[in-house]
Amino acid sequence: MNKKIALIAFMTITMPTTLMADMDRCVSCHGVDFEVKALGSSKIVKDMSEKEIKAAIDGYKRGEGGPLKAIMIEEVNLGVDTDAMAADVYSESHTAGFEEPNDEFIFQKRLSVRTLHKLKMNIKKADPKKDLSKIISQIKSAAFTMVSYDNLLKVKVDFKTLKGNETALNMNDILTKVTNVKVCVDHSFSEDEIVKCRTDFINLAGSLTYDEAKKMKAKAKKAPIYTGEGAVNIEKYLKK
Repeated sequence: MNKKIALIAFMTITMPTTLMADMDRCVSCHGVDFEVKALGSSKIVKDMSEKEIKAAIDGYKRGEGGPLKAIMIEEVNLGVDTDAMAADVYSESHTAGFEEPNDEFIFQKRLSVRTLHKLKMNIKKADPKKDLSKIISQIKSAAFTMVSYDNLLKVKVDFKTLKGNETALNMNDILTKVTNVKVCVDHSFSEDEIVKCRTDFINLAGSLTYDEAKKMKAKAKKAPIYTGEGAVNIEKYLKK
């Protein structure tokens, strides 16, 4: 079985041009398993927790750090998703050997990380009362993009079997679910793992769509859309 894969640092959706620190460059200084002090002066990454690795990367993004910060700031200060990068580095440091991921896996993970990161930011800034429909629309659009670019998802997801939620999801519920999918993607190091995460997201989009359809049907059953002269009662056309 191939070792788990550590990915490159990812671009955020808001940065059109991003300096990317690939794992090849990381291991050239830190060692194949991140077991050496970079240039003889850094901490040994293998001995750090994922939380500590993320804190260090976040520090570099803020322009902070130790004696090697000038080098590291260039690697991480332009849009790197620190959650994903910390997960990748931690996994790489605890998996013997080194192997580059294939291009398709890099593409799928990068697409998912960027999309989910932007969604999270949009949800956090949204007004729970006014913007719910807009957020749901963004989720559906992102899900459609994922399915369009991933043939594995097309065979994993059966839209005919999707069901709505027992209770309607509010903005906090949606943020929690999107965050969980994002964490899942950050810690995906194989095609099977990332397909599972993306399938969870597709199911979220599908259930939200199902809920919307139920609301529209219920509203249509209450009364015709137009109640003035010549209005047509559409009750008989609705599926029971």
